[in-house]
Amino acid sequence: MGTTWQATAYATPACAARHEAIGQGILERLDSVVRQMSHYDPDSDLSRYNRAAPHTWVAVPDDLFRVLRVSLEMAAATCGWFDPTLGRLIDLWGHGPEPAPGLPDEAALSAAVDRCGWQKLRLDAARKAAWQPGGLELNLGGIAKGFAVDAVAAWLRRCGVAAALVEIGGELSGFGVKPDGLPWWVALEAPLHASGSTAETVLALHECAVATSGDWVQRRWLGSRSVSHLIDPTRGAPIDGPVAGATVIHESAMAADAWATALCVAPLRTAKRLADAHGLAARLLFQGETGKLQEWLSPAMRAMAD
Repeated sequence: MGTTWQATAYATPACAARHEAIGQGILERLDSVVRQMSHYDPDSDLSRYNRAAPHTWVAVPDDLFRVLRVSLEMAAATCGWFDPTLGRLIDLWGHGPEPAPGLPDEAALSAAVDRCGWQKLRLDAARKAAWQPGGLELNLGGIAKGFAVDAVAAWLRRCGVAAALVEIGGELSGFGVKPDGLPWWVALEAPLHASGSTAETVLALHECAVATSGDWVQRRWLGSRSVSHLIDPTRGAPIDGPVAGATVIHESAMAADAWATALCVAPLRTAKRLADAHGLAARLLFQGETGKLQEWLSPAMRAMAD
């Protein structure tokens, strides 16, 4: 999936004696996510869908179907600011499996924009199948990591682990308390250039997850231009607005992952409105009028800080 992972867990002696089997279970779940949802693996179920013939129903495994269903729910809730169908655009801007030789031309971008659109993706629950209208390329980079975090955390709970912190590509989920009685303290991500401009925010992750999306992550140079991996679906181009980053705390890492992506891509006023309307515990980092990085906390986030 193009990222790293780690899991730290505390357990009873009886549970710890099974650490090898528990660790193998983590690997099996992560391998399953890669096999189903990786846009880097040409043999994944996602890649198979992307290559499918036009006007066909493509059967997909249960986990991938669930993530696609939630992706459409998130697309509707975010008014399309989260969109799982931007795969071709992401590739053109150099953030796909193959490096881009340079800036995409207008004809290629226009053709890709015409092919995108979450409303074009239809699902058949009875057949566990997704409709391929032709040329629709999915990319689940904004939600699959969160799904994997939830899957690993659920597995550790089933194994009897008393406390754990799971992290995949910067998305985290924590439960229980450590043997010293302390919760899992994590510092929220911020761009390196923000040092000193905003206070460090530290969160006790207890029975919840946190995800951060930012324009400082996974940037690439295309010619003389540095471009973000986050695509504005209304323009078909990398984001170029005042929002520099978004953090969301949620009971589900999958939901937090998708919401953080949407709030980072949306215009600042829209991102604030979405966070308020859905009662999200969210933090936005944005460039103020003076160019200095500023912080906005949603009412739900401020309530958690009180």
